[in-house]
Amino acid sequence: MSGRFLSTLPPAAQRAELLDLLAMLIGGGLIVIVVLSGPTLPRALLALGFMMFVPGRAVMTHWSRLDRWSQVGMSIVFSLSVLTLVAMTALWAHYWHPVGIFEAEDVLSLAALAAGLVRRRWSPAGDREQAGPQRSWSRAEA
Repeated sequence: MSGRFLSTLPPAAQRAELLDLLAMLIGGGLIVIVVLSGPTLPRALLALGFMMFVPGRAVMTHWSRLDRWSQVGMSIVFSLSVLTLVAMTALWAHYWHPVGIFEAEDVLSLAALAAGLVRRRWSPAGDREQAGPQRSWSRAEA
């Protein structure tokens, strides 16, 4: 069934959708394990996956210009950047509550990923194709 659902999209959109679904699975699994005080090892592994991938993927799903670059690599860069910025801001504002910060980041990331899936799936076909000439970002891509 999922193959049929994904087959209606171009290959790049299929990859993006699978990455979004993986990020949602990681974020959703981690929030469930944290709320239920689940086992330590799965929680630590999911926390590592969340920290390295989910917030950055939530940014990447809405930034179609970066699709030419490594979607996983850029997700890692954006994840670490976003989480560092949020942690520094929380420390500066004297609001250091790691579980509360995580829950807010997770809920916002899941909402952004869901919005990206909806936007990609239900946008008109004309919106998927960008009109006008495509410029490359580097001479190597030209």
